[in-house]
Amino acid sequence: MFCIERQDPGGSWVKELCFKTEFKAFVSARTKSMATLRTYRIVNDSWNQVVAVVDVSKGRS
Repeated sequence: MFCIERQDPGGSWVKELCFKTEFKAFVSARTKSMATLRTYRIVNDSWNQVVAVVDVSKGRS
């Protein structure tokens, strides 16, 4: 499972949704980041490892 997490203004991460594939998680995180201009990350829930960080407000993904 790949979960997307949103970064709060305080710097903590809040889990939002989980997907079976990394691709679906990335597309969802990128869409949410574009809509809210916030930072999201994709975490492999099995290994508790960060796969990607998406931040479109600063032009990086």
